[in-house]
Amino acid sequence: MQITIDTPYVTVQEFSRRSGLSDRSIRREIEQGHFITRPKQEGDKTTVFINMIHMAIEAAEQSERVRAQANAQ
Repeated sequence: MQITIDTPYVTVQEFSRRSGLSDRSIRREIEQGHFITRPKQEGDKTTVFINMIHMAIEAAEQSERVRAQANAQ
């Protein structure tokens, strides 16, 4: 399996465009810890960036689990 990532981080708006999820849904997933973001300093008001490398690793691991389950049946 080979995964290509064009950028390590994307903004919430860019992730929304790519995924089709609303900004609000994405921010909820971030708050719940489902999407990993680039660390910020406390009180920092900069743009939130979603970690695309983590997302790719998570997708690859999920794919491997599904494949292993299919082979076990």
